[in-house]
Amino acid sequence: MQNPLLQQIDAIAKEKGVEPEIIIGAVQDALEAAARKKYKGEELKARFNPETGDFDLFTVKRIVAEVTDPATQFSLTEAQQMYGDEAEVDMEVEFPRDKGELGRIAAQTAKQVIFQKVREAEREKVHGEFSQRIGEVVNATIKRFESGDIIAEIGRVEAQIPRKEQSRA
Repeated sequence: MQNPLLQQIDAIAKEKGVEPEIIIGAVQDALEAAARKKYKGEELKARFNPETGDFDLFTVKRIVAEVTDPATQFSLTEAQQMYGDEAEVDMEVEFPRDKGELGRIAAQTAKQVIFQKVREAEREKVHGEFSQRIGEVVNATIKRFESGDIIAEIGRVEAQIPRKEQSRA
């Protein structure tokens, strides 16, 4: 059985006509943006876990010889104690973060980011679809008139035909 979050992502992707990867990327960006408000100054990364069907949040720290910023850096000696001789200067280490602490404002931020990314993906898809058809005559259904302009529907997209582009016949 598929995870409920994956089902929602698939449903939104089908409804909006975009790839599920775009929705997953939008949720990752939204989670990172929301977490930045809570964990100021830290470098954060969100990642989708396909096995659990959930998103994980990590603080990313760079291994350095001498720590000047504890929010973004991790000492080489501590790293070698944790990871052994594999740890080297300039490597990045990820530490799990709790998403449950983000709260209501973070959820609103995440929602705004998701909607924005989905809208951008929809616009790009429509632009890509119709930019190849410039100068082509297409069938459309007239929906309404707005201050002299015609609003027509071409497939699932509404188009505006300005008064100067309309024929007088």
